[in-house]
Amino acid sequence: MRKSEFRGWKNVFRFTLAETWKNRSFLIFMIISWAICFLMVPVMAIISKPKEEKEYNIEEVKVEKAYVLDEVMFTDLGFDAAAFKKEDIFNDVTVEKIRGIEYKDLADRVDEEPSSIMIHIGMDAVSGVSFNIVRAIESDVTETECDYIGSLLVEEFNEFKYEATDMGEEQLKAMECTYDVVALMEQENGEFISEKAHISETKYWITYAVMFIIMMICITSSTQVATAVAMDKSTKVMEYLLTSVRPMALVFGKVVAQVLSTVIQLGLSVVLALLSNILTAQFTGENFLKNKLPADLFSNITIPNVIISLVVVALGVMLYGFVAGLCGSMVSKMEELQESLSMLTVISIIGVYLAMFAAMSMQKTLTSPLFYVAVLLPVSSPFLLPGICLIGVGTWWVKALSVAILFVMDIVIMFAAARIYELLILYNGATIKPKELVKFIKQAKGGKTV
Repeated sequence: MRKSEFRGWKNVFRFTLAETWKNRSFLIFMIISWAICFLMVPVMAIISKPKEEKEYNIEEVKVEKAYVLDEVMFTDLGFDAAAFKKEDIFNDVTVEKIRGIEYKDLADRVDEEPSSIMIHIGMDAVSGVSFNIVRAIESDVTETECDYIGSLLVEEFNEFKYEATDMGEEQLKAMECTYDVVALMEQENGEFISEKAHISETKYWITYAVMFIIMMICITSSTQVATAVAMDKSTKVMEYLLTSVRPMALVFGKVVAQVLSTVIQLGLSVVLALLSNILTAQFTGENFLKNKLPADLFSNITIPNVIISLVVVALGVMLYGFVAGLCGSMVSKMEELQESLSMLTVISIIGVYLAMFAAMSMQKTLTSPLFYVAVLLPVSSPFLLPGICLIGVGTWWVKALSVAILFVMDIVIMFAAARIYELLILYNGATIKPKELVKFIKQAKGGKTV
């Protein structure tokens, strides 16, 4: 389209932005969402119970040999990597300390011995000291055994660090350790990956929470676009607007105003949640989000992931906003708007349920067809992609392709919505149903009326 098609969009943008922030329903929703974000951390800190000690019911131990690969050299300082044998059930396990061998080679050996495991002691800037209990894909050793061994090693290390160092409490706290159970499978290129990589239950609920928030934002903002368009038509304001503003500018200006409002609202919600966590930590002495969320979650909150998430949310709001503008242009009276919004409702329900079922499937595998369909399909990707960026799931090319498809679809829907909007902008007949829309457009092009 020509540049003149966007003539006047800035005036529409400024007017819509001002009216949006004066809208009572928008302000109420915004204040409620901000209050929830600010109060969420202290409320959860109050109602959450201390973690009970986990009980391990192991009838028969399958592990026979444990290889210790200590990359931090704690065992040279006196840390006992065989401390888990203090439990009678692990008495017969042989422990062998390995030197001068690469992680991959030792993992290869474990993969060939179904009754052996590897205790990998490492350290990084994100999670601190870590104990990874590695077993083969076809291992006889159960995950419960590995989990128990990991917990016993963490207990032993917590005692060791106090005895072996003269560091203060703050320095020792920085050496907090974690453990994980990993099952490895070798690929054709020699790299090791976990069997059927999946997300934890905690990461699923994080994805679900992000999905719910974005769904509410998209539905609320798109409904406001439809209401604004329908109100312009019902009050006859449109006839005056068309003398200085093109239909494309009307659609584009209204939708972009909603996008900016959404980004401001979402950004302040995140800031309030983080501020709430800082204030809660001052009173309780506990960083609630850091302790309750997965250890690697904060490492995924990088500038590229934040930018991708905000871009996807903005493109999602635009997509549903253009559809909403189309719905608003299909009515002549405000009373008919709810009926016209059925098309928007159906599309959003399909998108939300696709994203929801894909998130469920991610608890078992990250390679299911449903995952790729949901993350690439424009109606569902705005709900799913920000969440998977936050939890660190998905390859870069999947994310890039998803954003590209969503961007192209936004352009297509924008031009289509502007054209249909132009045809229906002065229409004052009965409400046009979605199935009648194509017929109406053909008749309008031929100079006929419905």
